[in-house]
Amino acid sequence: VFALEQNYPNPFNPTTRINFTVPLAIQTQLIVYDILGREVKTIVNDVLHAGEHFVQWNGTNSSNLPVSSGVYFVRMVAGDFQKTTKMMLMK
Repeated sequence: VFALEQNYPNPFNPTTRINFTVPLAIQTQLIVYDILGREVKTIVNDVLHAGEHFVQWNGTNSSNLPVSSGVYFVRMVAGDFQKTTKMMLMK
């Protein structure tokens, strides 16, 4: 089944691990958004094989600059599956 788990640790500083599962080879995106819904960084944008996966986010934006402390959301999109979880970055 498709799954996006809560990041760990949460709150985090400086990095957090995001675990997710796809049941078949499929185009998958994990995108981080700020509290205002602005895209911060695309962490994954690839066709992934079926199984469990994980990525780490180091609290940087798409220009690899550190983002400020606060609430962020990671959104997973794979086919018709969509899920968003909340993350807290504390510096």
